[in-house]
Amino acid sequence: VDLGQYKQKSRKFAEGLSQTIEEQLQSWSLSRAEKEIALLMLKGLSNREIGDIRGTSEATIRQQGSSIFQKSNLSGRSELSAFFLEDLLIIQS
Repeated sequence: VDLGQYKQKSRKFAEGLSQTIEEQLQSWSLSRAEKEIALLMLKGLSNREIGDIRGTSEATIRQQGSSIFQKSNLSGRSELSAFFLEDLLIIQS
């Protein structure tokens, strides 16, 4: 299965997951900017890349990231990703 086929097959699931992630970010009382940064972090972008996209400095992104982690009670990017992905990735034996 190529990337296009995979995206087509998983689109409905992805839409539901996106809505669930949005609801969780809202429940953490993140600002609009923090939500956008959290989503870009989940996509794997670096602070520099996020800063370039948002037209802000890396230091600002780090500061907003710290706020995201504080509000969500998570320790960093790894825990943020794991929060949303852990139960989706089932290891089959």
